[in-house]
Amino acid sequence: MKKVIQIMTIIGVGIGLSSVVSMTASASSQYSASRASSVRLVWRKTMKRHAYTATTGSRFSKHLSIRYGNNKTTAKVTWYTDAHEMLYKKYAGHNAIYYHVKSADGSLQGWIWRGYLKARNGKTTKTQVTDDVTVDSKTMIRTMFPKSTYNSKLTDAANSFETIDDSADVNELRSQEGMSQVISRYVSFKRMKYIDFYSKNPASMKSIDQALIAQGYDAATRKNFKGWSVGGSVTGLDDALEGIDPGEGIIYLIQQ
Repeated sequence: MKKVIQIMTIIGVGIGLSSVVSMTASASSQYSASRASSVRLVWRKTMKRHAYTATTGSRFSKHLSIRYGNNKTTAKVTWYTDAHEMLYKKYAGHNAIYYHVKSADGSLQGWIWRGYLKARNGKTTKTQVTDDVTVDSKTMIRTMFPKSTYNSKLTDAANSFETIDDSADVNELRSQEGMSQVISRYVSFKRMKYIDFYSKNPASMKSIDQALIAQGYDAATRKNFKGWSVGGSVTGLDDALEGIDPGEGIIYLIQQ
């Protein structure tokens, strides 16, 4: 009987330790229904084996519903590809490609946006935009909104929004209320509008102009914001921002 009790105790301790390990392993995993619903699968295919490392961004489940953890915590891991997928980002209106990767021993796996992956030779993977330069925020605002007043605090707010970690559910903040919360940290206002846009070439003023027109802000409409304070930014190819791809931008317009 004593041996039976000892055995049961050992089993109990084992189960307890297993639970602790399981809880620890899943502690960094975060589920987001809004993130999953913000994308649509375009295609998913197998691919050849390539070796990469990643120090920025995060690793997700195949439809981004679960974030397994930040890549900076696995910066020394060598990732090997076996598949890739294209997801359509509904809020941005464009596609993004993710690679499925595994560690050498197979203990870690997940999907990482290819812009965060670096080949073992130090080169980054091919991205959707060919330029490596971004237009200056002040120049962009003064060109696109010639009768408005450039406000650097609003540009700071735009940069802050773009660097919000994905665990904060960026997509839930892409609303009038969410944007108001971001703006209120930087400047007081009576009335606020925002433009969430995507430019195919973040280094081209013409491309940005076309992106704003697509969102209903043509040159004539933009001239109506005389006296408004305006600021914003667009993400360049060389910027590695969680949840934000090159060419995505935010412009804030307020009346004080």
